[in-house]
Amino acid sequence: MGKFTDDELGMKRGITRRDLLNGMLVGAGAAALTALPGGVAHADARHGGGAGYPPGSNGIVGQTDAARTVGHAVTFGGADPGRARDLGEHYDLVVVGGGVSGLAAAHFYRKATGPRARILILEALADFGGHQHRNEFHVRGRTLLSNGGMVNLDSPDTWNSPSLNLMDDLGIDFAKLAEGVDTGYYTGRGLGTGYFFPEESFGADRLVTRATTEPLDALVKRLPLSDAARADILKVESTTQDYFPGLSDSEKKQRLARISYADYLRRYVGVGEEALVFYQRRTHGLWGVGIEAVPAGDCWGIGLPGFAGLELDPVPYNGIGRTPAMSLTTKDEELYYFPDGGATVSRLLVSRLVPGVFQGRQTMDSVILAGADYGRLDRAGADVRIRLNAMATDVRHRRGTRGPVDVSYVSGGKAYRVSGTHVIMACWNSVSSYIVPGLPAAQVEAMRYGVKVPLVYARVALKDWRSWERAGISRITPYNTFWDSCSLTTATNQGGYESARSSDQPIVVTLSKTPNEPGLPITRDQHRAGRRHLLETSFGDFEREIRDLMQRALGPSGFRASRDIMAITVNRWSHGYAYEYNSIADPVIFKPLDQQPFVRARRPFGNIAIANSDAGAFGYTHAAIDEANRAVSELT
Repeated sequence: MGKFTDDELGMKRGITRRDLLNGMLVGAGAAALTALPGGVAHADARHGGGAGYPPGSNGIVGQTDAARTVGHAVTFGGADPGRARDLGEHYDLVVVGGGVSGLAAAHFYRKATGPRARILILEALADFGGHQHRNEFHVRGRTLLSNGGMVNLDSPDTWNSPSLNLMDDLGIDFAKLAEGVDTGYYTGRGLGTGYFFPEESFGADRLVTRATTEPLDALVKRLPLSDAARADILKVESTTQDYFPGLSDSEKKQRLARISYADYLRRYVGVGEEALVFYQRRTHGLWGVGIEAVPAGDCWGIGLPGFAGLELDPVPYNGIGRTPAMSLTTKDEELYYFPDGGATVSRLLVSRLVPGVFQGRQTMDSVILAGADYGRLDRAGADVRIRLNAMATDVRHRRGTRGPVDVSYVSGGKAYRVSGTHVIMACWNSVSSYIVPGLPAAQVEAMRYGVKVPLVYARVALKDWRSWERAGISRITPYNTFWDSCSLTTATNQGGYESARSSDQPIVVTLSKTPNEPGLPITRDQHRAGRRHLLETSFGDFEREIRDLMQRALGPSGFRASRDIMAITVNRWSHGYAYEYNSIADPVIFKPLDQQPFVRARRPFGNIAIANSDAGAFGYTHAAIDEANRAVSELT
């Protein structure tokens, strides 16, 4: 329970939040309708929570209630939207899903078949890019950008040739991108990290700050924990003991693959329950679950403490997850980050696919601040069209598994139908399993194996960040609170955009949460439970938790939520990251690759191919692009 009243937190203050009412955006910027032949209207605000310029939407964005309602009612619930109206539109390729995998698929298809290939991309949400979503704020004359989904690109030395070739096609220069990220900006100003311990769990609100040069043991001595718990933490951080004496490197790794990090700390390092709170959420950002559900071997692979004495060779092993394997493979420590996260990649793809949405030929610099004309995404006669707020509900071959494929979708509560010579399913695997009739039963089962990671990225525009500077911190790590993290946005200077360089300037604060249910040993069950929790949380709940955390942590430094918060956007991804297998929950990870569900799930079906990051069981941009390239090659 929060300590402050709604009035004290400014819950009734007229900030830019533009709450969603039954999926319809209330306030300025209601969606403009794009007329199609015969008077059909798309981009309806009632479907997908759309807005005339989606990156500027506030309130709950991403996977909104409106989009979810259509998907569940029609696709899973058997609701009948009425007979689909045939628009008489036939395309060489119809792509179901306008995230980076779907956009990349359209790009690769044109390269394979020619620039005049006619392509339609159907996207269920109000914006293109999927998780590569962009948030924009305008505060005190300044434009503020932040990612609303995917955060950054990973090191190119872990990428395959299709993804690298696409970056070359788009003119993305990784070295230049890294130069535009000022990773040392906040530490250069003497700002460290604050560790917030709430009264409800620790007896009193405490913000324990750590300066950038302060040794860890000095911090630990000030934590509001018992002497025993503090000693346990220091033991984890400094241990050089080999807890598996007599075992070979391979045998040690196999043992770590079969126990959780929490169990390793308890049983072998000898850590008590009180100290585990210091580590419990360390794995949330990558896997969406706590340390009781993540293999100890995977935690070793990403560099978590407690393993130094094992003296393990820093190489992957049979059963390691793909994220820690990637971490062990690269020595690149650069941060490849656009001001809007990965949205710049999607914007560049759209600029190539649909000329006119962005004026002129865009570069990785110019597209960052370029205006987008969403009314030009879906123009009659264009070679490539992107149709937003269009939820595919049925994708079937007209004759067996040969010939044209009919694609039905719902927009604005009405059903429509188009057709394609080829179709690429770049949406979630589970959705494809329901809307592509005739798939082999084994493939359907494989498609439904993974459960996407639910997550929330909240973005808060502040009028200034003086209170952060007074507190001496740029980020807050909270314990036993609603939010997993809270920090000032990464400092960048790219393409004419420069983030705040003075604490009296507006800035974006980023908060994240991966809802789950600790105690459930199976990762997929935690994701299902987390999704239920997430969908029961209203925008008002999110807003109050944002204001409460920041007020309690920063209030002593002069922060006033009722005065300093100017706008809030909550990016809700109830179906977020692609599910990544781990050696505790998914014994199939030890089997040959061709026997694992995600490989069986992506088999082509006649003139329908499967893309998206689910097809690689790996929730990264380069994985989504690689799968798009594979899907196109299977069709062409």
